[in-house]
Amino acid sequence: MMPSVLPFGDRLLPRPASNVRPGSPLPDWGRAQTEGVFVCNPVRSGISLKLAIACVSIALTAGGGCVGVDSNGDFRNTSDQIRQHTGAEQVYDPDGDAGTAEKVNDLLAGGLTEEEAVSVALLNNPTFQALFQEIGACRADVVQSGLLSNPTLSLGFRLVEGGGRAEITGSLAQQIVDLWQIPVRKRIAEAQLQRTVAVVVEQATRVAAEVRARYYRVLAGKRAEELSADNMALIQQALDVAQARLRAGDAGPLDVNLVRMNLLDAEIERQSAERDRVVAEVALAGALGLSRSNAPLTLAGALPQPLAPEHDEAELQTVATEQRLDLRAARLAVTSAENELERECRNVFPSIVLGINGERTERRAMPGRDILADTLRSSVTAGTLTAPSIQPRSEREQARRQFIDSLLGATVSITLPIWDQNQARIARARFEVIRRRKLLDAVAEAAAQQVRESLVRSRAARELAVLFDQEVLPQAVQNLEGAQSLYRTGEQGILPLIESQETLVRQRRRHVTVLQEYALAMVDLELAVGGRLPPSDGATEESPTQGDSE
Repeated sequence: MMPSVLPFGDRLLPRPASNVRPGSPLPDWGRAQTEGVFVCNPVRSGISLKLAIACVSIALTAGGGCVGVDSNGDFRNTSDQIRQHTGAEQVYDPDGDAGTAEKVNDLLAGGLTEEEAVSVALLNNPTFQALFQEIGACRADVVQSGLLSNPTLSLGFRLVEGGGRAEITGSLAQQIVDLWQIPVRKRIAEAQLQRTVAVVVEQATRVAAEVRARYYRVLAGKRAEELSADNMALIQQALDVAQARLRAGDAGPLDVNLVRMNLLDAEIERQSAERDRVVAEVALAGALGLSRSNAPLTLAGALPQPLAPEHDEAELQTVATEQRLDLRAARLAVTSAENELERECRNVFPSIVLGINGERTERRAMPGRDILADTLRSSVTAGTLTAPSIQPRSEREQARRQFIDSLLGATVSITLPIWDQNQARIARARFEVIRRRKLLDAVAEAAAQQVRESLVRSRAARELAVLFDQEVLPQAVQNLEGAQSLYRTGEQGILPLIESQETLVRQRRRHVTVLQEYALAMVDLELAVGGRLPPSDGATEESPTQGDSE
C-alpha cells in the first residue's frame, strides 16, 4: 500500500540559480518529463548547447561547487560547554595542540589544586583528545549531506560499415532525488553532530569526575600516611613511659614488649598507607595523561569539609533534567530517528534521473562522379561528343540538408515503486523512533535514580563526618588522655592504655575514610546532575581538628 503522504510538493522543486537571467532558455521541470527527442540541424544545435550548459550550471550551483570542512566553530562550542559543565578553565583545543605541553607545565608548577588537575586532564588526556576528532568527522558528514550526487556523462562511438561519417552519442544525466532528500539528510547529520558534541561534553564531565575522585584518594592516602606517623609518635610516647616505669621498678618487661609490638603494628600501617598513596598517585597520573612523566605530583588541596544539606532533591532532579548530557544525546537520537523516518518516506521513488541525450547520426559519404562514364552517357544521348552536365553547389547543399545531422533531447529515468514501495524501511524507521523514545525514558529514569542514590550517600557520609568530628574523635582523645594519666600514676596497667591508643588510631583512620567517602559521594552527585552543583544556601562547616592534632 502506498504511503498516505507522498514526499513531493512545490516546496521541493529547485529554484532558479541567482546568476541566471530571467527568460533564459532553461528546461521546465514540469515539462521535462513529457518532452521527447526532437530533431535539430547544425544551425539550431547552438541553442541546444546553451540549454545543456545552463542545466549543468544549475546542477553545479545547487551542489555548492567547491566546499570545505571547517570544524573550528564546533570545537569552540564544545570547549565552551565543557567549561560550563566542569568548571575547568582550560580545555584541549585541536588547533592549538602544539601549546598543550606548555599549558600543562604551567598548571603543574607550584602544586596542583583540584581544579588545576581537572584542567590538566582535559588538556592532556589522550583518550579525551581523540574524542574531538569525532566532532570533525561529523562536521564532514554534515557537509557531505548537503551535496548533490555527481552527474553521469556517457559517450558512444560507432563506425559505419563501408565508410562514411561515424555515429557519436552522448548523454549527461543528473539524479534529482537529492533535491528533496538533501534537507532531511542535513537535519539528520546536524542532529548527529549535536549528539556527538553532547557525548564529548558528557565524557568530559566523566573525566573531570574521575580526576576529582582520584585526586581525593591521593589526599586521603596522604592524610592516612600522616596519621600513621602521628600514631607512631603517640605510641612512642607510651613506650617511653613504659620504659621509664620499668627502670623505676614500677612495671615489668611485659608492658614494654606490649607497647613495642603496638609500635611495630603502627609501622606496618604506615608502610601500607604509603603504598596506597603511591598507587593512588599513579592512578591520578594516568588520568592526567602523565604516566610517562617521571616528575612527582605535588597536590595543593585538601579533602572537602561537609556542607550543610541544603540541596533539595526536587531541585537537583530539575537540574539533572536540564543539564545531563546523556539526556540531551538521547533526545537528539530521537530527533535523528524521526528525521530518518521522514527520509524513508521521501524515498518511495528512490531514483529519478533527468538528462540530456545527443546524437550525431551516421552517414555514408556522398559518392564521387565518374567523369568518363558521364561523358559517354551524355554523348550517346546527344548523338555527338558532349561534355557531362555540372551540378550546381546549391543543389548539392540542398541535398545535404535533407539528411538528419544530429539529435538532441531530454531524458527521464524513474524507478517505479510497483513491487517495492519502501514499506519495510518505513516501518523499520517507525519502530526505531519508538525504540529511541523508550530509551530516552530509560535514561531519564536512570538519571533520577542516580541523583537520589548519590544524594542519600552524600547525606549519610556528611552525618558520619559530623559525628566523628563532634563526638567520636573527642571521646577517643579523652579516653586516651585518661588512660595515660592513670598509667603514669600506676593506678592501672598497660592494657587499658594500649586499648585506648588502638581505639584512637582506628577512629582516626575511619574518619579519613568517611571524609573520602563524602568527597567521592559529592563527585558522584555532580556527575549525576551532569555538571557542577547549584549554589547551596548552607555555609561550609569547619570540622573540629582536635582529634587529629593530639
